[in-house]
Amino acid sequence: MKLALQRQSVWDLGNRTLYDLCRKHPDHGSIDVIVAKMWLIGRSYASSIERRRDSRATKGDDFYLDTVGPKMKRAGIDTWFDALRELSRPNLSVVVPVHKRLTDMFREISGLEMRSLASKYLHFHFPRAVYIYDERASSAIRVIRPRLRLSAPACDRYDTTYARFFQKCTPFHDELEHLLGRAVTPREVDKVLLAVAAGTS
Repeated sequence: MKLALQRQSVWDLGNRTLYDLCRKHPDHGSIDVIVAKMWLIGRSYASSIERRRDSRATKGDDFYLDTVGPKMKRAGIDTWFDALRELSRPNLSVVVPVHKRLTDMFREISGLEMRSLASKYLHFHFPRAVYIYDERASSAIRVIRPRLRLSAPACDRYDTTYARFFQKCTPFHDELEHLLGRAVTPREVDKVLLAVAAGTS
């Protein structure tokens, strides 16, 4: 486990740049701020929103300036994010409904299911509260928690795939803290999951 954390630390500087960007510019009242965050997070994590179903649609810079930025600015995202601002650790009933709203909006923009981008965008704004979802992490948590019985999430709006992932991450997060004898961040949970997925833990 410690080896897994060490191997993934090479990405810490780059990730810190994204955390700093979202910390310094947390709001969504300016199109240039929105575009910067969407562009850098999406491209850095191979989940950019311009990967769209309709290949004939406007691409590149125009898509960000004419579609992504204005739509996100109009959506009132900052009011969605209010519930997450005080969280000091992941809370399914708070995070998962916001993730659902963001995923739905990204689907309207792109025509694709973008739960991974939604989780990453939320994580960089709320690094203590949001687990990062992608196929590698999802595969790893299924190996770690293959038979975990899951109940319906204690919230009305949720993406089933992300909610199940979140439910499995929570006890795993607790186990990591017990094993390491200290607080563990969602980023560290992700590092261990990626190592499991790569077969290096």
